[in-house]
Amino acid sequence: MGTILSDSGLNAALLIVIKASCLLGAAALVQFLFRRRMSAAARHFVWTLAISSLLLLPIVSAATPTLAIEFHTGTSRMPPPLAEGSPAPPSVVVPASPTAPAQRVTPLAAAVPAIPWKYMLVAVYVGGAIALLMLLAAQHWTVQRFVRRANVLDDPAWRRLLDTSAERLGVARPVRLVESHEHRMPFTAGLRRPALVIPVAARAWPEERRRVVLLHELAHIARHDCLVQTLAFAAGALYWFHPGIWWVVRRLRVERELACDDRVLETGTAPREYAGHLLEIAYSSRRYRAPALAVAMARPHHLEGRMLAALNPALKRTVPPFHRRLAGAAMAAIVLFPLAAASPIAVAARAGDRSSHVFAPESASAGSRIPLSAPPNRTAAASSAPSSIVQEDLPGTWEIRSGGPDGTVYLRLMERNSSSGSNVPIAQLEGLTASQLTGAGGPVQFRVRRDAGTFTFEGVVRGGVGGGTFTFAPDPNFAGELAKRGFARPTPREQYQMARHDVGLAFVDELNKQGYSKPQTADLVRAGQHGVSTTYVREMGALGYKLGSLDPLIELRDHGVTPDYVRALADLGYKGLSHDDVRLARDHGVNEEYVRAMRDAGYGSLPLPALVNARDHGITADYVRELSEAGYRKLPLDQLVKVRDHGITPQYVRELGQLGYQLQLDDLVRARDHGVTVEFVREMTALGYRGQSMDALIREIADRSAEVACRRGHALDRHIRLRSRLRGVDAKHRIPASPRRF
Repeated sequence: MGTILSDSGLNAALLIVIKASCLLGAAALVQFLFRRRMSAAARHFVWTLAISSLLLLPIVSAATPTLAIEFHTGTSRMPPPLAEGSPAPPSVVVPASPTAPAQRVTPLAAAVPAIPWKYMLVAVYVGGAIALLMLLAAQHWTVQRFVRRANVLDDPAWRRLLDTSAERLGVARPVRLVESHEHRMPFTAGLRRPALVIPVAARAWPEERRRVVLLHELAHIARHDCLVQTLAFAAGALYWFHPGIWWVVRRLRVERELACDDRVLETGTAPREYAGHLLEIAYSSRRYRAPALAVAMARPHHLEGRMLAALNPALKRTVPPFHRRLAGAAMAAIVLFPLAAASPIAVAARAGDRSSHVFAPESASAGSRIPLSAPPNRTAAASSAPSSIVQEDLPGTWEIRSGGPDGTVYLRLMERNSSSGSNVPIAQLEGLTASQLTGAGGPVQFRVRRDAGTFTFEGVVRGGVGGGTFTFAPDPNFAGELAKRGFARPTPREQYQMARHDVGLAFVDELNKQGYSKPQTADLVRAGQHGVSTTYVREMGALGYKLGSLDPLIELRDHGVTPDYVRALADLGYKGLSHDDVRLARDHGVNEEYVRAMRDAGYGSLPLPALVNARDHGITADYVRELSEAGYRKLPLDQLVKVRDHGITPQYVRELGQLGYQLQLDDLVRARDHGVTVEFVREMTALGYRGQSMDALIREIADRSAEVACRRGHALDRHIRLRSRLRGVDAKHRIPASPRRF
């Protein structure tokens, strides 16, 4: 297990598969525990939550912080000594001091070993996912082609049945009713504009069969089954290698049809008659196969189970109420987020140690790494340095690229679960020159010396790029120097991290000089990881930001506040800003360019909070200039913010002006608030109402809104009365009514 999880690519793929299996297993467990109390609609809802969680799983896993879960990989022991004369495996040894000799590394094979089967697996997965997504697109195009080639059904009897059925099921969206000469199975298709496709043979159907077919297909529309079907197909494409996903997709189809059958039966349809209609429709179209994204009424598959379910009076047929669906979605989120954040971390115990050390990811930009193929070969030089960090604890590879600014190169270090890089002056790389890096290439060995220790790099460079393996030898005097300055002695791991991020004695001396409180060694490491360097501390202190502790300084660095940014604001008159003010300004994008542009637009000498507020509301120099060109010049800043908040754009002002409306600013805001759009004004002009006042246009908008609301109110009243009658109670006399009347 530890060997598998040591590779970050396999780790991520394996974790996603395990988490997906856990989500499917949780949904199946809920189905099993409550199987006797759940209707088909409830079961379909549970599977829909599972499918949605699978689609969100990779996104949530990448976006949420990691929740570390430790697992033990056993005790790490020293390898047995090699027999005399036996060939030594490729290995890396850390010298006891920067000048001690190190074993030779096989240059390119040790650094970047070829593992073609990984790439083959990735290619197979990507190919399968792309093929299924292309099939999804083809199915969508096929369904749309079916609908486009069908004829609109304008028969008054069909339209009357459609309207009545839609009211019963609460379908408020407009539904296109079309007749197809190509297909013999009724089906529903479409996400935004649903269409109900009826075969030509339906002209000979009795009215009762027409009614149940329309009710069944409208139930699919009311339940948004086309959308769920598309999501299920997308999840199948993403997890096509997982057998459980296809089983869930099949269960969704079965429960979908059972749930729609229940909706039809709940309207008062006799079960035996409904089962007979199902059988007749399935028999007449037994050789027809509907598109995968079309929701057909009577596929031959599982027909017997649907008929038995329709005839079983003991089954629950209720739709889960809204509060239960909301609770189910909340429970799914409670399961999804911790599961997505969970990540196993190896805990290895060295022989003779009583404690274990967890090596968690140390960089937010974690990258993949290829570890060394063999354990290090212990030599006398290595065994004479018990305090050194051996490569078995810190295996790592490196990459280098030339072409950085001002004679720097980009050096990237990669280890088990982390990756970080920075631009380094090539003069700091002892043993490597620019001509070696950009020339014909070959094996190289160079060092980078830090106060905390020395990195030794071995590998191959060619044509401005290179790679290989690195080792680290800690400076034995570094811990003592820190102790003299009042800091705790770092652990070997902390000393390695301090060297990696160049946190040295000059850094802690600068902190002492500026009066910072003594941070923990872990805080020093964190400061280095976040880019708080000695130069940053010194320059920010010279600008007045001696903050007393590292946390606010790290916060400024994380938010992109640099000494150059502070100096630029000071040159513009914003001096002596507090820590919070400068961070807030940087977060909202108030930079030198924005301040100068606003001053050129006529808004000079604004206080910083006013600038932040203007930037936050989307006020730019271009917006001010375009409003000025439209006739609204030198507006106060608060009025400018009000105009922008009400959605008044320069284009809106210009187009109204072209239509003859030159309005005061308050009238313009009022028109925009009441929904007077340019399209509406053009429509009224085309109808002959040219030159109407803005008040008249606003009244017309209000009258139309009132009319729509009235129509909706009447439709709601009819819907309530019908629901009361379908429940078997007359709303006026409270006498049981026969459901067969409808």
